[in-house]
Amino acid sequence: MNSKDLNSSLLIIFDFDGVLANSKGAYAAQMKETIESISKKTFSKKMFSERVGNTDQKDDFRFFLETEDRKVIMEAVKKYEELTPKYAHLRSLYPGIRRIIESLHNAHYTGIVSRKPQDRMEYWLNFYDIQDHFDYPIGTVENTKSHAIRRIMSHYGFSNDRTIMIGDTEFDIQSAKEAGVISVAATYGSSNLDDLLKLKPDFVLNEPDEIEVIVDKVMKNYS
Repeated sequence: MNSKDLNSSLLIIFDFDGVLANSKGAYAAQMKETIESISKKTFSKKMFSERVGNTDQKDDFRFFLETEDRKVIMEAVKKYEELTPKYAHLRSLYPGIRRIIESLHNAHYTGIVSRKPQDRMEYWLNFYDIQDHFDYPIGTVENTKSHAIRRIMSHYGFSNDRTIMIGDTEFDIQSAKEAGVISVAATYGSSNLDDLLKLKPDFVLNEPDEIEVIVDKVMKNYS
């Protein structure tokens, strides 16, 4: 049973990659090897880095492999997952993130809405040993995160003005605005900063440590 007080806490929802974990290099390298092994063509890592977070992985496979063949796409998914241990050393939590999420989880309700499938997201939460710092993590491959955001809000009974969504992509901020919640752009993980800021998020994060500052600012509205 969660003992936190709804009346004195916020619901803080995080994207995973680009907000909690720096996985851009690993994703690009893994995607590059996967696509090249199947297509027999050569691609630059930059092409994959620029798509991180804004597209579903299967959409990337469709785009780079130029196919709608489900068998080929699933072959790519399998190959990508097999390469995970090879590139795990390129993935890491951002500095200070472990302390920050633990601290926030002690005082507030915390969730994750990631474009990873549920099983893959849970794999990485366990990999970093941070699974106990989140009340409600959701992996979704829908074309918006707004449904998942609303699901967590409804589960705990949080209003829009007490819910924060922190993301590093246009997709995250658009989803937050669709859900009508407070949007926070994490620029330290962004691949397309100008496009991200054009969406006019409610707050901008330049470093992970600023997450707690923004949470304090939102909390002051209720003190």
